[in-house]
Amino acid sequence: VLGREAVAWYETALQALREPTRPAIVCRLELDCSYDELAQTLNKPNAPAARQTVSRALRRLAEEMGRARRA
Repeated sequence: VLGREAVAWYETALQALREPTRPAIVCRLELDCSYDELAQTLNKPNAPAARQTVSRALRRLAEEMGRARRA
């Protein structure tokens, strides 16, 4: 049950995110893209910039999952 609930929270939170947050999450977590691939996909200048985008996106995702959990 917890697994299904966590997936539901993730999906709800993901839908609440905006660009480029959502694609950063999907590419990194679901598609296992490298940071170099992410940089190209997200039009970032390099892999460290893509890594920073993913880091911020994960923080936002965690915040949104907390909201989804409380809803």
